Formats: sequence, structure tokens, C-alpha cells
Amino acid sequence: MKKTLVALAVLAAGSAQAAEVYNNDGVSVSISGSAEVQYIQDFEQDGTNVDATTRLDDGDVTITTSIEMTDDWATVAGLSYDLATDDRDAETDKLYVGFESSEYGTITFGRQTLIADDDGIGKDFELGDLQYFGTQIESADDVVKYVYDNGQFYFGLSHDLDAANGDSTSGVEVLDGRIGVRFDDFDVRLYVYTDDYASGFETTAYNLEAEYTFDAFNIAASYGEAEIETSSGATFFDATYIELNGSYTVDKFTYAIGYAFVSEDETDTDGDNIYANVVYQLHANVRTYAEIGYKDIDNTADYDLGYLVGMEVKF
Repeated sequence: MKKTLVALAVLAAGSAQAAEVYNNDGVSVSISGSAEVQYIQDFEQDGTNVDATTRLDDGDVTITTSIEMTDDWATVAGLSYDLATDDRDAETDKLYVGFESSEYGTITFGRQTLIADDDGIGKDFELGDLQYFGTQIESADDVVKYVYDNGQFYFGLSHDLDAANGDSTSGVEVLDGRIGVRFDDFDVRLYVYTDDYASGFETTAYNLEAEYTFDAFNIAASYGEAEIETSSGATFFDATYIELNGSYTVDKFTYAIGYAFVSEDETDTDGDNIYANVVYQLHANVRTYAEIGYKDIDNTADYDLGYLVGMEVKF
């Protein structure tokens, strides 16, 4: 197989760290996980009291398997548990099966993230607060997802079938996709998102993103729009999103700064958000970081600066 199980783990779990624990007769099993804890002071608006607190940002364990069927086809499956829940109970975050081909791509079925989970160019941890359309559905139980990537051209499509089985996204059908191309150090892609609620509300959104990497620098920009219509066809929400950011890496440090702007037509409201952070890579699997953020929204009380420090460990 040309595509490795580590590549599958990146696709399925969003983690670049995965350990192969079994490989025999074409059957591979890999495990990965992460733990991330933050101390955060979120944005506090005048007249409110938001206490700084410890936040469990991430805690998951993911198991993936690949069973070779032919020289170019494999059956794949994934199981992921989210441990950072408020009630201390483990939740099944992903449970899917599918087929993978190094030539034709990967198709998976079941509980998993949608393509929309990958959109956005933000380099923030928590304080990028006004970025592209944060209310879209990014994970569901009844998802069919196809992903193709030949190194230069990549494409993805996912559909939440909404089987009305009482899961957290019951009553809404989602169809979204991505198309992109890489030219050496330049990467440009377009995300498109639609949903249709049983109540009659419908969303249409897109985000055009571009990134350029040169030496130790990375710069990125995006432009997106999102519109929500009621069952009668009236516009309920109509917003434009713009973001610019950049980062610089030297030795084990990465410094990043970003700016996000949103303009919502129906309420005639604009918002600005600036964030900056520094990351120290203690080990390939361990990083610590600190971040500050500022935001301002028209016709609302002022916000105090937000800040956080955190640590992430992957395996």
C-alpha cells in the first residue's frame, strides 16, 4: 500500500502522531491520542464577570485499522473516544468504516467529522473569536465522506444523511465539500457548506483560503460569506468574513499574529478580532504556548483582553 496507516490516522483523527502497534498478514492497527489543558481568561465584557479557569481543551484516544484487500485497496475503520467531557464520561467521538485506495482516495461511513471541520486558516488556540462561520455543523453520526489527495490536487465531499435517529444533529441535513491545489509553497482551496434544517432554515456558506510558506515564514488569507434563510425565504443572517495571519518559526519557537473581521448585514454590525501567540516545541510530541486576544463589536460594551497558557501532549 502506497498510503501508510499514519496517513490514515492523520485523516481520521487529525493527529500527525500515530504508533503502529500491530502489523501482520496485511492487517495494521495504530493508536494515537492527545491531552491538552489550558488556563484561560476568556473575553470579559464590561458589566460581566468571567473568571479565569482551567480548561480541558482536548483528551482523546483513537484506534485505526487498515486491512489490505488487494495491492491498491484496503478496508479501513476508526474508533475514537473523547475524554475531555464535562461529566467525566468517555464519549464515542468517531466510529466509522470504509475503503481506501492510494489511487482513488478514501471513502468512509459512520460517525465522523465533516469536511467543514477542516476549514479556516486561524493560527489561534482559543481567542480567534470572530472567524469564519463558527456555527456550522462539523461532526455527525450519519456521515458519508470521500477524500482524495494526490499531493498537488485534493478534493473532498461529505454528506450528513440525517437518519433522524435522535443524535445531536437530528433534524438537519448537511452537504459540504472542498477543492484545492498546491504549487510548491503555495496552497489555495475553496470550502463550500450547505445545511437544511427541519424547521425550514437553510444555510449556504463558502470560504476561499490561501497559504504561502517561504523559509521560516507562513502567511495566510481567507474571504468567506455565510447566509441563513428562513422557511419563507427571508434572510435571517448574512455575513462576510475576512482573516489575515502570519507566523515565524525560529529554533523551537513559533510566533503568530492574526486579524479577523466580520460584517453582518441584517444587524448592520461589524466586529474586529486580533490575536497573538507564541509556541515552544519541547519535543516533537509536546508543546507549550501562550496567547492574548482582543475583540470589538459595534454597539456592544467593551471587552477586556483575553489570555491563556496551555500545554499539549500527543502520542
